[in-house]
Amino acid sequence: MTTEEPAETGSGRKRCRPTPEGGCPPSSTIDDRKCRDKGLTAQLDYSNSHAQDLEAAETTYNTARADYREKRHDAALKVQDMKHQVKHLIERIKCLIEQDRVVRCLDDAFEDVCTQLDCCEGPLRCCVDDVDFDRPMPPDDQKGDRKLAHLIDRYESEIAKAKDCFTTLSGEPAAIEARVAAVKADVDAILAALADDAAKVDLKKQYANALLAKRKLSRIWNGFADVTEYVDCLCKAVTTWSNGVEAVALLKGEQAVRTCAQEAEDAWCTALKADPLTEILAVYDRLCGSDKPCGSDKPQESEEDHPDDCGCGKHRYHHDDEEEPSGQPVQSAS
Repeated sequence: MTTEEPAETGSGRKRCRPTPEGGCPPSSTIDDRKCRDKGLTAQLDYSNSHAQDLEAAETTYNTARADYREKRHDAALKVQDMKHQVKHLIERIKCLIEQDRVVRCLDDAFEDVCTQLDCCEGPLRCCVDDVDFDRPMPPDDQKGDRKLAHLIDRYESEIAKAKDCFTTLSGEPAAIEARVAAVKADVDAILAALADDAAKVDLKKQYANALLAKRKLSRIWNGFADVTEYVDCLCKAVTTWSNGVEAVALLKGEQAVRTCAQEAEDAWCTALKADPLTEILAVYDRLCGSDKPCGSDKPQESEEDHPDDCGCGKHRYHHDDEEEPSGQPVQSAS
């Protein structure tokens, strides 16, 4: 490659602006620094956009961890008592219905609807998945730029899910109280209905209500077997959120650098097309501005520095008995 040949990156992105060998490229140097600064600014801006929420999340995490333990402990005995109460209610209503076929049909209908509810509500597990944010940077070419944008979108989606999960989990202590109160209200309503006139009681409805109360009690802890599982999920949500922000900030910085570099390249091409003469003269001054031959790194030597027989072809022969390179005798000067 000559000193004035446009460069190509290793990944194939064409750069029209040359990098002169041994020359001083102030424009490209300043553009590189400017683009690096833009990358750092984009990285910092993205981090700052999440900084306040993440700082608040630290306080929320500590509060939720303590509150969950307390609320769950307070609710544990109530839940256990209601499980026994609902179990007895189910057996009692079975006896009141008397017909085994009706009970079996109600049980089958309940199982069928539970399958649908399980699908709609989703499995009871931690609401955030393991995410690998440690991915290699896409190459610096157009295809790599698209991959970079896709990776940013994907990571931001994971950040949003982790943040939503953390928000939901931080409200779990209050949600426990609400769920326990709701099941208690359901059980009280069943008891009140059974205490009414037997002729008015819809036993099939109350049997189904009792089965639903049993299901709600089985899910009262939202899938967390104990306090430790809840705290681990809460911690996983906030760390995934934080790690995702760090990863995207780096990608945003790289994206800003690439965008800036392309804009600088486009601006240079625009200026070159508008005034190629100035660039021609600048290149000429760099290549031929001194006394050395154009395009050569060696200084030009005067004829006095060459012996007549050096063989370089630059000197006329001054002896009668010698011939010029064409083979013709050299005429002596008179």
